[in-house]
Amino acid sequence: MSRTRNAVALFAVLLIAFPAVAQSAQGDRGAAVVASAAGLSAGTLAGVWENKSRFVEFADGKGMRIVLKPYYGFVYEDTGWIPASVSGLSGGGSPSGSTGGVSRISVRYSGERSDAEVPAALLGDGLWFRFFSRIDTATATIAADALSSRDGATADSPAASGAAVGAPAVSASAAASGASAADEDAQTAELARRLAGFWRAAGVTDAMRLYRSEAAPDFYTYYFSGTRYWRIRYWATDARKRDILARFPGPDGVDVPVPKFIEISGTLYTCVTGTGTLVRNYETGSWTLANGKMAFKPDSVVYPGTAAEYRNPAKVTLSADGAVLAFGEPWLAKTAIGDLDADITAHNGLRRPPREPLLEFMDLDFRWEDIARIRNHGMDPAE
Repeated sequence: MSRTRNAVALFAVLLIAFPAVAQSAQGDRGAAVVASAAGLSAGTLAGVWENKSRFVEFADGKGMRIVLKPYYGFVYEDTGWIPASVSGLSGGGSPSGSTGGVSRISVRYSGERSDAEVPAALLGDGLWFRFFSRIDTATATIAADALSSRDGATADSPAASGAAVGAPAVSASAAASGASAADEDAQTAELARRLAGFWRAAGVTDAMRLYRSEAAPDFYTYYFSGTRYWRIRYWATDARKRDILARFPGPDGVDVPVPKFIEISGTLYTCVTGTGTLVRNYETGSWTLANGKMAFKPDSVVYPGTAAEYRNPAKVTLSADGAVLAFGEPWLAKTAIGDLDADITAHNGLRRPPREPLLEFMDLDFRWEDIARIRNHGMDPAE
């Protein structure tokens, strides 16, 4: 009986200890994965990028780090290095030079077992996380897109054929500054020629954060023909992905094929419910180019929550090969900072003057006799 109890006790100890050992081994494997992800092949992304709220630095052998600017930028707060890698770049060299491209930034956040994939577009000295890629509407296939781990550059894509996918970005705002009406008409015609076709959302991330960003619930794609546009909404779905084309009535009522499903960073989106293939809910309108900014004017408001997108004109930026499109200002801009640590130390060592008083000094001349009379219930104190 005693031997039976001892055997049962030993079995219980092993049963309890085994998961801990397995978990320890799994943790070691996870650490190895994180360590292997720390090496960053950044290419043109290497360096320090900046916006009003933070710095983002990419460095080979270190990964990525984010330096926040809290307290209205009075302090720079270094949050440390995060394992990250960059792949899918369609060019090389300096961002301020002759190349740029589309890339996939894979970030291994603390406590997670899988990388967060953040698509990014490098156009000139700007880095966009919300941008569009051109699609061939004849087959609804991506012309140049290295964002999905399943999709690579094909033999017919500019990346594989050696075309300058990341050539210098052409900004309409830079070209149209001080332009005459005739010049703007010519620029509008040129922009209409380059925009013609279907553009799918290829990056839908709001920002580069210290944690994994939630998947966007929906996004919009554009089809351009002349100065007319069609805007189609895609929303997240749990349906099974299939290579099916949807369609909508385009110019002159001719059906335009578009992908029914689009996958971005592991999330699947669709533009048609169920087994249908006809897009019924879409927005049509016209666009204009003035002072280098593009404004949308819908024929009727189909998506009320996005009225601000066409109420406020936005700068439009195209890659030289016409494969990547972005609206507005870049979320990050390239800086000339070579040593971010030294810049943080110098900035945090500054002594700032005290804040100015809210109220200016006022030399008031009070009528003390009136005050004394008020205090004496309206009677002269001398009486």
